[in-house]
Amino acid sequence: MDREIVSFPPKPLERELYLIGFRLDPKAEGPQFFTLIGIENDNECPITKGDRVLFFRRPEAALLALTTSDNGFRDVRPLPTELELLCDVSEALYIANSEKEDSDGILFELIAVFDDLIRAVRLNVPAEYTTVLSAVAGRLSENPEFASLLNEKGLSREKLEDALMWCVGAIAVKSTWVG
Repeated sequence: MDREIVSFPPKPLERELYLIGFRLDPKAEGPQFFTLIGIENDNECPITKGDRVLFFRRPEAALLALTTSDNGFRDVRPLPTELELLCDVSEALYIANSEKEDSDGILFELIAVFDDLIRAVRLNVPAEYTTVLSAVAGRLSENPEFASLLNEKGLSREKLEDALMWCVGAIAVKSTWVG
């Protein structure tokens, strides 16, 4: 018999939730809407229902959103009350269009969260956008300077902006709002 030994009792899953806010309007003071990201053994996934990301307008609606979810995080507690990350879409677009580096990691974090959201709703990013997002994320994981990478790879800032905007639209179409 050549089987792996299963430990008993089984190891408990390491799971937790993070409150993530999003800002689209550059004039808004803070996040305009939220979701919860569940972490299970180093895998990150937003709460979803029927392959649609669940968003809510106020942090107080997090429990309603969580109990509405159907992708395995419904019973995870404690419920976060503090914002873990602000995905500042407007600032990331500004950085992508105008800056040479992402010194605060705003663009990098946004690409990473978009990756989690897009995977959760099972969409395929067009190849031309995957190329630019992957290249920029790869560079930003090592170095905040990304403008020279765009030049080296023949990638335009416009293509980076288009890729980010595609993600915003794709996620918006594949979302459900609660609370």
